[in-house]
Amino acid sequence: MLSDLSDEQFKYAIEVLVKTQKYAPTISEIREKAVEFNHQAELTAEEAWALVYLDVHKKGYYNEPHYDDWKVEAAKNAIGWHTLCDMTEETKGVIRAHFMRIYDSLKNREKTAEAIQNPQLRELVQTLALAFAPRATQPALPAPEDD
Repeated sequence: MLSDLSDEQFKYAIEVLVKTQKYAPTISEIREKAVEFNHQAELTAEEAWALVYLDVHKKGYYNEPHYDDWKVEAAKNAIGWHTLCDMTEETKGVIRAHFMRIYDSLKNREKTAEAIQNPQLRELVQTLALAFAPRATQPALPAPEDD
């Protein structure tokens, strides 16, 4: 069940789990952590929001930025650049929460597709990326292994 993981992924997963959990990890926990090895440089939802929020003030209403990370671009597009620029102090908290929920949802979907290597889920993630973030770098999900 772990033979498709690289040595680096496996070592990373075991090291993190052994140092952070009280009990021995399950196969699913090892696989979940191994996927994180490939995503160590990814932004958290808070960091993604900060990036977009700063650009709202720096670039303004008529100078919409485009992000290479498809999840940031898709979350921005789901809310809408003009909505982001028009937010007030009263609406900022709601829009922030909505943005972060969208970003986390897309991030989790991508991680799940990578971990279980389901062709339908892989196709769904790529379809979402193309639909909501056509200018961004598309997710590089590994092809399912044939056993």
